[in-house]
Amino acid sequence: MLVNGEAHRVNGASPNPLVHDYQRPLKIAIVGAGIGGLSSAIALRRQGHQVDLYEQSRLSNETGAAVHLAPNSNGLLRRWGIYAETFGANPAEHFKERDLHNKGGFDVDITKSQGQWQHPWQLVHRAYLHNEIRAAATSEDGPGAPAKVHVAAKVVGADPEKGTLELEDGTTVQADVILGADGIYSKMRKFVTGTDYKLFRSGKAAFRFLIPRAAVEADPVTAPLVDKKNQLGIWFGTDRRLVIYPCNDNQLLNFVCIHPDTESHATASDEWNKKGSIEQLLKVYQDFDPALLELIKKVHPDEVNVWQLLDMEVMPTWTNGKLALLGDAAHPFTPHQGQGAGQAMEDGAALGVVLPKGTSPEDVPERLRLYEQIRRERAHTIQEFSRQAGKDRIPGQPPAIQTT
Repeated sequence: MLVNGEAHRVNGASPNPLVHDYQRPLKIAIVGAGIGGLSSAIALRRQGHQVDLYEQSRLSNETGAAVHLAPNSNGLLRRWGIYAETFGANPAEHFKERDLHNKGGFDVDITKSQGQWQHPWQLVHRAYLHNEIRAAATSEDGPGAPAKVHVAAKVVGADPEKGTLELEDGTTVQADVILGADGIYSKMRKFVTGTDYKLFRSGKAAFRFLIPRAAVEADPVTAPLVDKKNQLGIWFGTDRRLVIYPCNDNQLLNFVCIHPDTESHATASDEWNKKGSIEQLLKVYQDFDPALLELIKKVHPDEVNVWQLLDMEVMPTWTNGKLALLGDAAHPFTPHQGQGAGQAMEDGAALGVVLPKGTSPEDVPERLRLYEQIRRERAHTIQEFSRQAGKDRIPGQPPAIQTT
């Protein structure tokens, strides 16, 4: 109840003996409104908390191409009332692998495996997914109060003990919980460890772009490369690979072209979009089958993006006082397992579990440490799987499984 404006624990035992019946909802400030930040907002609003997200961009043009929604991701989305097939997600039904000459390899009917999973494996446009998660976090409908997204709100400082954020415009935000969901270039890491954790090159970069499927199917040279809908295809060279999979109800083909970063001169940057060159792209893949090169040529030159694939040493901890990191801020992923978005969602869901309704502000630091204990081993294990899957091919040895 409230006494002189202050919240106090109410009488009566909580159904959960580890949670106090604290009446006031927690004030939660999330730095970053990407997939991880918004997933956390959904999970925490459902617990009745007051959630504000601070995003330095204006979110006017959420970029990126397609992403994987593995069964673990879809289990959470469906629990939150989000069904990706309603906004263009494709089921992953077929997988094929070929060499750079479009020879050899194998084909797998994934539909035989789909029945083993509780939820589907899907492929979806990142921007559409982001829009739906944002709507679920901020809609007036649904359990709890809507989360509020503050755009053009750059965070420049934080005090994990006091629970405060400093914005670039001089505003001070007071919160019971601070979550750093500001991605691979996170500025919140230094407030956890006291040092600015440095990213390092993985040795690879990726061109990414989308091509309309209709243009590919209309060309008899390229049509056989995409002979099945809902198919993920990978063409391997020794130190480079070309990955293609559909999104938008099979209307678009998403390309991920992973190669040695020295060949595209990609450099680390805070920008998600870094323009690449189609001439550069064709040079990197010049030894691939001519039909694959014709396929690549169908991209509009202005739509080729390239960035380095970066990695980071494992942090000693993700939490400090009232501050916790999640998603790529805590455990940046290379893309070779398609789990970056999924693990950020799992982080958000876990935070909703350890910070249920009735949690008192005094319990927050311990609760955030519990969150890390729950998530740390799983996230870092999958992170390492992704690193292994991205290794170059060695002739005569079986490849690591990868699903970029």
